[in-house]
Amino acid sequence: MSHMEALKAYRNEDYSLAKELWIDETDKGNDQAMVNLGLLYLKGEGVQKDFALAKEWFEKAMKYENSSAYYNLALMYQSHIGVEEDLDKALLYFQKAHKLGHTNASFRLGIWLLKDRSDVEKTKEGFEAMLHAAKNGHAMAKMQMGGIEHKLDKKKNLNISFRKKLYEEKKEIIEDALNRYIRPILIKDGGNIVLIDFIDTIDAEIRLAYQGNCAGCSMATTGTYSIIFDTFSKVIDENILVYVI
Repeated sequence: MSHMEALKAYRNEDYSLAKELWIDETDKGNDQAMVNLGLLYLKGEGVQKDFALAKEWFEKAMKYENSSAYYNLALMYQSHIGVEEDLDKALLYFQKAHKLGHTNASFRLGIWLLKDRSDVEKTKEGFEAMLHAAKNGHAMAKMQMGGIEHKLDKKKNLNISFRKKLYEEKKEIIEDALNRYIRPILIKDGGNIVLIDFIDTIDAEIRLAYQGNCAGCSMATTGTYSIIFDTFSKVIDENILVYVI
């Protein structure tokens, strides 16, 4: 009960009691209590701000593979908060937190890796991170990810001819549709689009990323997305998921 009591005390702004209870919990190996203590020192809530102590508590929790510990350390190294800026370490910690399911880390990792979309592997990793954040309700990730609100209609008939083809044949059809119907529209405005991944299941999933002038703009969730989805729903069928960022 001590951890819950500490959270209650924290919400009531009784930081001294929260701190005392969390310290007791750390003696029992409660890694979230360690993170919470780190946050007290990071924010200066009921204690003198002490970035060194905050870092120390986060590092203790990190040994338990605590996603919030990795995330907060990543922020410290990225933003030069009480430590020397170390972007390599920040990136590594965001990646660790993302793999452990931390939604905010997934969003920040996505933003980081999607800045330069010329590297396909980085773009793919950034896309997966942003999609994870969007699916977990991160508001800003949902704004950037076209198709996140789309629901499959299982009543629609499958395109059996397409579904029976080999994986590489399906990818060729997708690329052909991009070249014929979608890329010319984007290239005209100094942009482009790249196929990041095609997940070949009964509910086919196509992942696309804008490039050039189109990257990072609001088109992902507006009219351009509708054109893209409509194109693929005709080329394949309506039992597909199309995500675009």
